[in-house]
Amino acid sequence: MKRESVSVALAAVVALTIACDSNKSGNPTAPTTPTAPGAAVRTVVVSSAQASASTIQMTAKADLMDGTSQDVTKNAQWTVSDTSLAAISPSGMLTVLHSGHVDVSATYQSVSGTLGMTLSAPQPTQPTTFAVGGVAQETPPTPRALEGVKITIVQGPDAGKSTTSDSFGMFRLSPLQTGVIGIEAVKDGYFVWRLANLTLDRDQDVNVLLYPTPPKDASGAFATARCNDASWSWAMTRAEACTQNGGVAYTVCPGPLCQTSTMK
Repeated sequence: MKRESVSVALAAVVALTIACDSNKSGNPTAPTTPTAPGAAVRTVVVSSAQASASTIQMTAKADLMDGTSQDVTKNAQWTVSDTSLAAISPSGMLTVLHSGHVDVSATYQSVSGTLGMTLSAPQPTQPTTFAVGGVAQETPPTPRALEGVKITIVQGPDAGKSTTSDSFGMFRLSPLQTGVIGIEAVKDGYFVWRLANLTLDRDQDVNVLLYPTPPKDASGAFATARCNDASWSWAMTRAEACTQNGGVAYTVCPGPLCQTSTMK
């Protein structure tokens, strides 16, 4: 009687174990819900914000079919209608090259948005200082470069500033403030050269022509005219001056033959 009871109990245990294994293999885990695909893009809206005088940050916003929106500026493909007027980077930074009208487009998931823009290129910065330069030379009939001519600003904001011409007669004064200026050029053996009321609103080229100081004759009288062969005349009338010397190059002022149009 006891042996039979044990056998029945053992059989029950074995049956229970088999049943459990059978249930385990026959009831798989419930399937995971698949991830819903992203909502389709309905429109792409392009906007802009000035970043600097010559750059504009473009922004692209995608409006989705599910009613939401997202910033796709860095994921969009950017193009500009006229690359001679502007350039655009992959991040949407527009650089203005010239003034004019362009269309800027952003494409995201095959949907494009466009913004028309009128661009104004920044004006180049105007210089606040300028220069005066040129050549100092002796006037004809013996034109030659003059070294050592002292050129001085005698009128205007930079009055007192000076420089000296080099061996080629060249000189340059800078930087000079904008304004109305006067210039004086001095060299031993020559009359002083002056230029007044020069408006300095840009770099200026100035040619300095110096007249030699006329010599004196035995009586101490100054010459009255310079002849075309570089000699001097002490004639008291123009008809008599330089008749044997190629004619008059210029008359001496002050003097009896002075013609202010021929000598400064």
